[in-house]
Amino acid sequence: MTLSATFDPVVEVIVDQFSLSVHCQHNIMGLISQKKLVDVSFTRDKLLHRSVNRDGKREFHETQGKMTIVIEIWQLRSTVDAIVRACPRFRLLVLGQTGVGKSALVQHAFKINDGHISKHMRDDIDINKQFFTTDNSKFVLHDGGGFESGDNNSVSIVKDFIARRLEMPDLEDKLHAIWLCVPIPHVKECLLESGVQDFLRSRKQVPGRDIPIVVALTQLDLYDSQHSATKAGQILEDTKKILRQSCEPLEAAVDSEIPHVVVSEDAMEDTVQQLVDVTTTNVDKYVAAEAALVAMMAQQVDIGLKIKASIVIGKKRHWKCLAAGANFTGYTMWECLSAIHADIIVIWNFDDPHQDLLSLEFKQLLIRGLNNDNQLPDTTNVSDFDFGFAVVSAIVDILTPHDFAPSVSATTGAFTPAWAHEIYQPTNMTLSRTMSYIVDLTCIMQILFLLAPKWPISSSVIKLAMMAYDAASKNHVHAAIQSSVNSLVRLEGDHALSRIIELIEQHSIKASKAQDLRAKIIDMQRRLDDEWVWV
Repeated sequence: MTLSATFDPVVEVIVDQFSLSVHCQHNIMGLISQKKLVDVSFTRDKLLHRSVNRDGKREFHETQGKMTIVIEIWQLRSTVDAIVRACPRFRLLVLGQTGVGKSALVQHAFKINDGHISKHMRDDIDINKQFFTTDNSKFVLHDGGGFESGDNNSVSIVKDFIARRLEMPDLEDKLHAIWLCVPIPHVKECLLESGVQDFLRSRKQVPGRDIPIVVALTQLDLYDSQHSATKAGQILEDTKKILRQSCEPLEAAVDSEIPHVVVSEDAMEDTVQQLVDVTTTNVDKYVAAEAALVAMMAQQVDIGLKIKASIVIGKKRHWKCLAAGANFTGYTMWECLSAIHADIIVIWNFDDPHQDLLSLEFKQLLIRGLNNDNQLPDTTNVSDFDFGFAVVSAIVDILTPHDFAPSVSATTGAFTPAWAHEIYQPTNMTLSRTMSYIVDLTCIMQILFLLAPKWPISSSVIKLAMMAYDAASKNHVHAAIQSSVNSLVRLEGDHALSRIIELIEQHSIKASKAQDLRAKIIDMQRRLDDEWVWV
């Protein structure tokens, strides 16, 4: 007779030793019933080292008397999965009258189809209605409309909604942030209507009121078009002054600051970056670190926040203690690199309809790129090196028609090196390959961030990003890692982690430069069709 038990959620083994208790009952001579408790002890190393592969699954077998215990071992657990289970989506409430620019802000920050978001906000406003979209699986929106002067009913509806969300026990159901969209007023108009002021004052009446509110000042461009640059600038400064003066008594009433960002259509990228950055900072401070990380995943305008989230999550588990290999004991290099890979891909949250970023072929190409164990010394002067400029220059060169075909054959061909199927060992070569994989993939994600608005993610776009990285800085990254591995192993502390972060920061595209860099990439869609598919 075979008995089995399935645990949902899966039992996570995070200690070195654990035990399994089995309650047995059997009949002696068919007459006397006897109960017996069998305790079986395991160690983590024993479980991993003595496991065998059967039909693509790792199993551990242990025999105790007449009883054989079979434990199926799952792959390395994802750090991101635990965060996303607690908070699958960033939940945002947007407030403001129709026509103040709410749709444009949301569309730009989270890269949602303009038609989808505009239709949602044109419908009858229902603050309880949740707006989900396949354009961005990490985001959910509520539209609370605006506040007319003396409209106490609207203020009450929003207050009640916030209060209900605050009382919900699960982080995924709580409200994570509020954007209050306020148009810059015309001359002699009031900046904050009485309804808005009533709402802001009401924060003190809401239990657990630590939901960050960010005021977005919109429609600045109306003044730019109607006045000279000098006068428009003066209007903006006057508006900021009025806002500070208006908010001072409100801030005193609610005992907290009310952050604000001026949004301009002429500088939408930069101003929405500021809005998102202020929002994630306050979500981390007032709500939960998990919600802030998911907000960084959901937003699609600030490349710096993507890099920050990658580092924060990497430091939690898979980037730590690489020299000793403590987190990867008993797993193959393929399993370890696949776990690292999955975490990074989820953080960047690209629209990847065919899951090319998680494909076997992409991972194989990355791992093959680690095969050259003897990189030539690199002479790049880090202090003068601009990763973004180098990458865009490489892309433009690749996409510019030449008298010869692009050299893509060197990275094609689907196979995995033998070492990838070996158990992770704490050696210099293993450390070098793992560090290189992390930095390589993070750099390629940055390049895809530049390319994604021009072309949807596909195998050909991924290959373009990989070729640009190869040309721009891959040799330097690998040479820098290989030259420092020996000293990293000898030093106390997690210097491998510090070196990874240092190299990522040296090879980071600045958020303030992303839009200008993207504009330099020529449109050569015909070069990205048949010749660069997976082979």
